[in-house]
Amino acid sequence: MTPTERSIIEGKARQAGMRVSQWFRQAARSAVVNPRLSTEEMGMLRMLSGLANNLNQLTKLAHTAGLVSLMGTCRELLTQIGELISKIKQG
Repeated sequence: MTPTERSIIEGKARQAGMRVSQWFRQAARSAVVNPRLSTEEMGMLRMLSGLANNLNQLTKLAHTAGLVSLMGTCRELLTQIGELISKIKQG
């Protein structure tokens, strides 16, 4: 723990009227821990990023060239993106 972190914690404990050890115990009991993403979830996020990038490039091309023919490809990418988002939300 850095001196700055210690000072912050001591200040919070003092404000709460507790000893530092009491403050830590209470903080540990009430803390909400957000788990890290799994390897599979990280892979899905990378895939989602790639799909979003592809969709962005297709959108730019469609606007530049006025290509209505890209609509099917864009819809397919949107479907894939939606499926990945659903998987990520489900955990």
